[in-house]
Amino acid sequence: MDIREGMELELAVDRLAFGGKGVARQDGLVVFVDRGLPGATVRAKVERVRKGFAEAVAVETLSPSPAAVAPECPHFGVCGGCDWQDLDYGAQRFWKREQVAETLARLAGLPDVPVAETVPSPKTYEYRNKMEFAFAGKLHLGLHERRRPGRVLDIATCRLMPPWVSQVLAFVRDRCAATGLAAFDARSGKGVWRHLVLRQSAATGARLAHLITGPARGAGDAAHQIGEALLAAFPEVTGFVHSVRRAPAAIAQGERQVFALGVDYLEEQVGPSRLHVSADAFAQTNTEAAAGLYALVAAAAGSAPDGVAWDLYCGCGGITLALAPHFGTVFGLESDKRAVADAVKSAELSNVANCIFKAGDAATALSDLAATHPAVVVLDPPRSGAAPEVLSALLDAAPKKIVYVSCNPGTLARDLKILGDLYAVTRVTPVDMFPQTAHIEAVAELERR
Repeated sequence: MDIREGMELELAVDRLAFGGKGVARQDGLVVFVDRGLPGATVRAKVERVRKGFAEAVAVETLSPSPAAVAPECPHFGVCGGCDWQDLDYGAQRFWKREQVAETLARLAGLPDVPVAETVPSPKTYEYRNKMEFAFAGKLHLGLHERRRPGRVLDIATCRLMPPWVSQVLAFVRDRCAATGLAAFDARSGKGVWRHLVLRQSAATGARLAHLITGPARGAGDAAHQIGEALLAAFPEVTGFVHSVRRAPAAIAQGERQVFALGVDYLEEQVGPSRLHVSADAFAQTNTEAAAGLYALVAAAAGSAPDGVAWDLYCGCGGITLALAPHFGTVFGLESDKRAVADAVKSAELSNVANCIFKAGDAATALSDLAATHPAVVVLDPPRSGAAPEVLSALLDAAPKKIVYVSCNPGTLARDLKILGDLYAVTRVTPVDMFPQTAHIEAVAELERR
């Protein structure tokens, strides 16, 4: 059959691909099916045909997957926040492990590396301590749509965070719309509203709202009025921060904090560590699962009471503090100076004195640490993976162990292949930090050959 765009096909979905789409075959051609669950037979409309594969979307389920469940959110299917609310949680964990193992075999040449079962999240709903909402037009505030990511859906609820988030979201949407100011347009550089970030501490219950705008005149006064009204209407929200971002990239992070009302940070407890989390801080968004992740990393790193450990891309210091009881000195390296300031405060809150935090790009700053001769290096890079200079520095430092924490199995596989001449991968453990989504966290343990 000559498969063309616009055709409708009856497809039997047999597995899930990395990224969350179902995989089917038609006359030997691989078809990736959005909303296709493994074990289901669907009628799917072909949207794109490429060399060697096609992309389609399920328009009707002819026979359901044995692992299908009813989604809990009314926005599921349109909202892009979740991929797998219609898939049983045990099946979610199974396929995340399969995707890690398959990616390592295909991209890193590691078909025999032991891949453990996916560590479950203690909560599968209302597990996030932070959500980033986007503005668009005149005036939408919510999450990007699943199939049209350029559009923002005005969500009324989000099952990934507690119900208070929905109330604050509606309040801010109405107040911003009432100003008559439009959302920021990256193409023209005009408009005001960019992102609303909401956080909650699992330890204290404190809540923080962070409103990010473009640099337009009048944005500060409008944001100040909204902040005062928000704190008056929601006394449990303990802080409101307004930041400005000029760069066109749609990242929910301010470049300059303009003002704060109330307390402009949260304190969080992750395992035995107390973390200082500012408005723009990077911290794991699933607090309870993060405690398990950090314990797993610490166990993999082992112990050298008189030795040195490095924690690269350390953020606000969560992993650094988890390593501290097991090493003489732990160096945490992070490019964001604000995150380093958070990490220093986190060490003070946790009564930890053997952590040294340095601000600098890991790609260029590792030369300053080379003389410390680490026994273990832990790295937790962004989705793009470790910079080539970092991998080169690791090979030069040649620690006995490396523990690589990854949120992207593809770049993890790429980097493990580069390290493979000197290091053997002894174990990889997927950890589910993001239930109901296709996102995968994994911890790879490496030992020097």
